[in-house]
Amino acid sequence: MNNLGIMPKSKKRVAGSFASNALPVRKGARPKTIIGPLHIQCNGHGDPKYLKQLVDDVLTWPHIEYTPPMASPPDTIFIRLEEAATSSDSSAFISAREFARVLLGAPTIYLALPLVSAHWAILRGWAEPHYLRSFGLMPAGAVLVYTPKNREELAVCYSLFAEAYYFACKFAKGQ
Repeated sequence: MNNLGIMPKSKKRVAGSFASNALPVRKGARPKTIIGPLHIQCNGHGDPKYLKQLVDDVLTWPHIEYTPPMASPPDTIFIRLEEAATSSDSSAFISAREFARVLLGAPTIYLALPLVSAHWAILRGWAEPHYLRSFGLMPAGAVLVYTPKNREELAVCYSLFAEAYYFACKFAKGQ
């Protein structure tokens, strides 16, 4: 269980979470990305089962509102909070109530993290700044998080999703 009381449903998940400045250094070279309005990860994806497991578990967290593929592009998952659960901090959201987005076609993860968490995720090799944040079109903490290649990377991705969730959800903050 992580420090937010959020436990993924999957029994294969490695339990644990990391404080932002305690993230381990990611092993290996950073994946290649295409940087532009559609900022996507091009390689280094690993087995898609890890990304699927991550998404399936996050969608079960309290106050998550899933937009089904019929209402969005079929390979895009918008992870949003119920309206009553959203914090008043607009920097916690990629768009209205959306704190995370996952592209399945070109496996890519976007998160809106607190700025200090984004800093450590980038510094330790888990993410890179989202291209659109430099234009003010995404919050300063918006990052592209590299998709998990193994169970250890999956644990870090859970931790980063939990950071974004905690940042966005007023109930997680005890408000």
